Amino acid sequence: MPKLELTSHKVLVFDVYGTLIDWESGIYKSLKPLFPKDTPREEVLEKYAAAELDLQMKDPSVAYSKILDLAWVRLNLNLPSSTLPTSDAECFGASIPTWQPFEDTVQALHRLKEHFALVVLSNVDNKSFSGTHELLKSETHEACKSRYPTDTSDSPFSLILTAQQLNAYKPDLRQFSSAPRSVLPHPSPPWAVEAHEVLVVANSLLHDIEPANLHNLDSVWISRHEKNIIGTKPDLKERGMWTWRFETLGDLADAVDQEVKEARGAYMNFR
Repeated sequence: MPKLELTSHKVLVFDVYGTLIDWESGIYKSLKPLFPKDTPREEVLEKYAAAELDLQMKDPSVAYSKILDLAWVRLNLNLPSSTLPTSDAECFGASIPTWQPFEDTVQALHRLKEHFALVVLSNVDNKSFSGTHELLKSETHEACKSRYPTDTSDSPFSLILTAQQLNAYKPDLRQFSSAPRSVLPHPSPPWAVEAHEVLVVANSLLHDIEPANLHNLDSVWISRHEKNIIGTKPDLKERGMWTWRFETLGDLADAVDQEVKEARGAYMNFR
């Protein structure tokens, strides 16, 4: 059986928040004032994650920014000691575009677009992602030639799919059922893609890696040094459901570059 390689894929399907964007820092910064001062960061994020998931599963038609708003209100009601005005809930919902990329994200994305079509599959609304998208564009890396057409010349993405477009929030399997249909099968080059050429790249075991596995899609777990709280699932970690694991997106880009280098070397030797 031939060795499975990263570069045997054509499409990378990206989770955004937690994988590319340090959303937990943004969430914690906004929610910290709701809780007693000695509340551990992990507890704040776990309580938020539980509220978020419940709201998403109850009504997937609600925009993600509104989910944040409602989660803030729910947490506030459950904390009698909180004296913050409910208007802060709207500020939390509007904060998504201010969440910052991980240090390695932008450069790694623009390196990867030289070899793959990059697709966003994210639990977010269109308006909020438009702000995040601006943070992931790069005029500096425009010189990195995209292998596939991208949304704009400074964007790394060839296709953007949001929960608002698909009317479903991950880990609902409808997202992973709908997303491949947006790119598979595509009859004309350069998009002629088959399922085994799609690679899911994500941090969340719950929202992305497990659903990818259930759809028989290869996956890369970007573990972010296992510091993230939201989307962790110990039983999935023990089972190792991912195809590859890297600590950062930069590490994935390095591995791809190494494969390309080795393939070129083998070709030159063969000649």
